[in-house]
Amino acid sequence: MRKAGRNLCLSLPTCNLPPTGFFSLDARVAPPGDASAAVRPVLRASVWDLDQTLVTTDTFAEQLTTTVLRRPWLAPLVFAWLVRGRGYCKGRIASIVATPPSAWPVRPEALERIAADRAEGRKIVLATAAHRSVAEPLADHLGCFDTVLASDDHQNLKACRKSAAISQLARDEGWASYSYAGDSLADLGVWRAADEIVVVNPTPGLLERLHGMGKPISVVGEVQSRWAAALKACRPHQWAKNLLLFLPMILAHRLDATTAAIVGVAFICFSLCASAVYLLNDIGDVAADRHHPLKRFRPIVSGQLTITAGACLAIVLLMAGLGLAAAFLPLEFVGLVLFYLAANLAYSSRLKQEAILDVLVLACMYVMRLEAGAVAAAVPLSDWFLTFSLFFFTSLALAKRFAELRRLKATGGSTAVGRGYEVGDLALLEMLGTASGYVSVLVLALYMNSNQMRSLYGESRLLWLVCPIALFWISRLWLLANRGLLNEDPVVFALKDRTTLIIGAACGLILVLASIYP
Repeated sequence: MRKAGRNLCLSLPTCNLPPTGFFSLDARVAPPGDASAAVRPVLRASVWDLDQTLVTTDTFAEQLTTTVLRRPWLAPLVFAWLVRGRGYCKGRIASIVATPPSAWPVRPEALERIAADRAEGRKIVLATAAHRSVAEPLADHLGCFDTVLASDDHQNLKACRKSAAISQLARDEGWASYSYAGDSLADLGVWRAADEIVVVNPTPGLLERLHGMGKPISVVGEVQSRWAAALKACRPHQWAKNLLLFLPMILAHRLDATTAAIVGVAFICFSLCASAVYLLNDIGDVAADRHHPLKRFRPIVSGQLTITAGACLAIVLLMAGLGLAAAFLPLEFVGLVLFYLAANLAYSSRLKQEAILDVLVLACMYVMRLEAGAVAAAVPLSDWFLTFSLFFFTSLALAKRFAELRRLKATGGSTAVGRGYEVGDLALLEMLGTASGYVSVLVLALYMNSNQMRSLYGESRLLWLVCPIALFWISRLWLLANRGLLNEDPVVFALKDRTTLIIGAACGLILVLASIYP
């Protein structure tokens, strides 16, 4: 416990919680023999949790993730630290990451409530399972807490231990009542001992259980569904990218029901694994994404979904996707999915910070989807088509980075956080992106004259119409990017852009006509 700059040691029972209503709500009256016979002032306190309550993140989970991603060789050592206790592990992790207190995302609405409690004359206490090396600097930075109760190397101050520590502090200081602000089921024991419940961004189920306690309840933030947040974090709209798995089947004219069903299973597998990757990316990028104008609203970054819940969901999705692939698809497809996952993890942990290399990795991930679709459908994939795809998706990846930098420039920034680019790179990215797009159209033209295309479409010259259409689309994409009208994800932009949808339908019609009139 920390109070007024002094460290006090508490001898705490393990799980002996005080009964509900342990502290009276009435003012404490002077004993009869007191000459003044005056009523002493009521001592009331406002106790606040830290993780997901005062701040929008789990401090230990975020620091642990940062440690494992930046220094994966420390993972075995982390397990050894956990064996010695969660408090000890938290201390070691905090000493490695050393997050400055100003970097933690404090909830403005929590500070407003604390200010109101302070105006009522309440003592303000921070009681958290976070390590003291995290909690105390943050309390000093905010300057609004009278006392800090936190974990140390010997004990993890959570649940019943936290409740016991708060109760002992209440007895020592003579509180008449206190409120406790928390956010999850882990705080139920503390709420039972408190006189007033303050809950931050609760789920409907949690709020219902708290109403059953029959105590005054205050809600800070909004009532929200964790299931809705989890679904949003999976980014199901991004599954449209996995429709590329059907393209090899379509180009090879393998449109039978059996092949379509197999590729459909492959689509589900890739989508589940891709959602797991999105979750892991959001967890790894949570600190950098807080400074992004759009990404800061994502569920994990904004605190709607905890890092721990996101990691557990990612594991479940990975197991489901890989299990489905192993049961119904060729072993080569499983290998491609594993390679895709490995590339994503390497990208998230390090490669995304390397300029140019990051866009090539992104482009290769799209090519992997095409290769996986070909394996699932058991059709050959032309080298010409693979080459076209590499240049085409490199252009899209460069357009994504260009849009990010252009937005950064508009807001007065100079260097992209967590990326290897600066605003001064805009001209170079535009040149490389347009060049890659135009080369992809050239390769497409050569592909139209390949033996594989002749075997499918004969000598039909209708296919050549696809080339000027592709040239128009690439040119228009970069024109919009230069004007600042491009969404940061060109694939998502394409799915919403009416002109792109019309162009896609026109290309499909050309392929159909070319197959009918060779």
